[in-house]
Amino acid sequence: MKVLVVGGYGAQGSVICTYLARRPEVSEVVCAGRNLAKAKRLVERLKSDKVSPKKLDATKQDELTSAAKGMDLVVNATVPKYNLILMDAVLKGGAHYQDLASGPTDTPMDEFISQQIERSSKYEDAGLTALINTGSSPGVTNILARHAADKLDKVDEIKIRYTGLMETKEFISIWSPETMWADMAEEPFLYENGKLKRVPPFSGEEVYPFPEPFGSQKLVHHHHEEVVTLSRFIGKGLKYADFKMGDPDIYIAKAIWQIGLLSKKPVDVRGTKVVPREVFVSAIPPPLAMEEVQQKIKEGILVDASEFAIVEVAGEKADETIRYTYEWPTLNIREANKIMPGVTQESYCTGVPAAIFAWMLGRGDIKTTGVIAPECLDLEVRNVILSKLTEMKMPVYEKMKRTLS
Repeated sequence: MKVLVVGGYGAQGSVICTYLARRPEVSEVVCAGRNLAKAKRLVERLKSDKVSPKKLDATKQDELTSAAKGMDLVVNATVPKYNLILMDAVLKGGAHYQDLASGPTDTPMDEFISQQIERSSKYEDAGLTALINTGSSPGVTNILARHAADKLDKVDEIKIRYTGLMETKEFISIWSPETMWADMAEEPFLYENGKLKRVPPFSGEEVYPFPEPFGSQKLVHHHHEEVVTLSRFIGKGLKYADFKMGDPDIYIAKAIWQIGLLSKKPVDVRGTKVVPREVFVSAIPPPLAMEEVQQKIKEGILVDASEFAIVEVAGEKADETIRYTYEWPTLNIREANKIMPGVTQESYCTGVPAAIFAWMLGRGDIKTTGVIAPECLDLEVRNVILSKLTEMKMPVYEKMKRTLS
């Protein structure tokens, strides 16, 4: 099994390359991207003959196609704006394709995902799969929603709730600043009464009771892929779907948005036109490399961090009202570093699932061809993914409540 990881030295890409290099079924992992020095640094860190660096520009289709030839799978671990050019290049190169997210881009997410899915027939004709939105959320959350939906005759609502805690003595980026802060500024999607609609950023505030140590957290609507794809693929009369997130710092993010620092509209600064978001994002440090994460932990700067996802699915089965709740406490950073040194809580809980999806797709376990989201996967595939998450100390817990009548 041969895998090319574009953006393979980034926060998530590094985890994907590390996981795949450890798998005996994987014979080759190419860590690719524009910065050859960073690719080489990761390769040296992994100390595996399977892994090699490659300079690759995600904006050059011919270059991408050439790199894809001979590969079983190309994983796109770059920012979503490169998805379409990579999908076309990988298809031409004859490999399976995988990405981690579909937004934000300059195109509204529902339209962008439709553009990805429009390529489905071409992938089907080639006998190939393009698996989109594979990580923690979207990714694992989609699988859990489908798990519950399969057990119900009718699905009324899907609610996804996400939070996190981070104790650190200085600001540390755990995600691409470009993607993270664009997500904050976008109008989130809500699926209601059979239709997708947009709502204001940071709206829909609610207090949600997470288990300790998180406790009750204030959550708000957030721009995310699940609402768009679940409303397209789940069926069964789905009436409502949303995604809300929050943590103790959510109102810092809201204030940054309110004062206009996430605006794309140019402003005049002493006679020079500047875009506030470009300035703001440029001032934020990039995510740490794996060796830098280890150093921050050793120095006591990065003290602790963890995340928690909950997926609630309500519907009917044999005239009974049933609610399934899936709790997914992702591994805290201390425990995650015992398994894979150099990860953050975010890179581990996103990169590991993405790597598991890649491992299954690359070795041929995913038979469905065309462009699909994780909720389109067969039950057997979904079960293996969940079992592999348990192996990596990130088990999912299921609860079911039935209304007696």
